[in-house]
Amino acid sequence: MPGVPAGAGSPVAAFHVELRRSGVTLAVPADRSVLEVVEEVVPVDSTCRAGDCGACVSSVLEGRVDHRCTVLSPRARAAGRRMALCVDRSVDPVLVLDL
Repeated sequence: MPGVPAGAGSPVAAFHVELRRSGVTLAVPADRSVLEVVEEVVPVDSTCRAGDCGACVSSVLEGRVDHRCTVLSPRARAAGRRMALCVDRSVDPVLVLDL
């Protein structure tokens, strides 16, 4: 994702995202955002698509997030329980979201 600095951890190029409430697991390729993949099956609010507004911030149930957004506070980033679907990535091969 050009122009978006990588956060802590070593993000995996491609990973899977499990949408726990929806009972769906999706592949997130290196060239697409979680938001782009998820919104194909579940409606998600979004506005800026740059990690600045917080509209697409969602709860993380399992997995480590590579935070690339600017909307979450340092404390929220450290907790690792929220992510901006538009720019944040996964450090783990599978990320479980409360969607």
